[in-house]
Amino acid sequence: MKRRKDATQIKKDIAHQIKDLFSQKGYNATSMEEVCRVTGRSKGSIYYHFKSKEEMFMYLIKLNNEEWMEAWMAKEAAHETTQEKLFALADHYVDDMNNPLSHAVNEFMSSQVVTEDMLNDMLEVTRLPYKTYEQLITRGMERGELKKESPTDVMYVLNGLINGMSMLYYEKDLEEIRRIYKKGIEILLAGIEAPAEKMTEEN
Repeated sequence: MKRRKDATQIKKDIAHQIKDLFSQKGYNATSMEEVCRVTGRSKGSIYYHFKSKEEMFMYLIKLNNEEWMEAWMAKEAAHETTQEKLFALADHYVDDMNNPLSHAVNEFMSSQVVTEDMLNDMLEVTRLPYKTYEQLITRGMERGELKKESPTDVMYVLNGLINGMSMLYYEKDLEEIRRIYKKGIEILLAGIEAPAEKMTEEN
């Protein structure tokens, strides 16, 4: 058990060490020699933990998303109402758009032949926020802030809204993107917020 825990920590250490490298150079331009230099490990050591450069990068993406979710959950706790949380979630998403790793991820996905395994791995990564978003929506319904709907359906709509608008990064500056994200949340809330009189009754 201890050996397995150590191996997991080593993989995390490698991922943290190579994050800046991939962020600065992109996926294709980063060589395994550079990975070895940055981590201070031999190729044999790297390949012991990761079967390929592709697998290593996919692990980095997953770890980065997990840390994004941890940062969001810390921010979420600072807000009281569901409305406040949704606007804060939009801001958190926009704040991350300048993350240099995002560009390496886009390059990776557009330049690789997408295998079934890669697709499954990417789907696993994109599903990471699902549970957290659904819990946020469910609590809003339980508190009478949101209409009684299928929390799963609303979660999919919220996730689609947030991710779909990310393409604005290539068209607008961050402040304009932030404004449009806020507008998107306002439009979503207009459809799912409980009537004010009902909220008063349930509170």
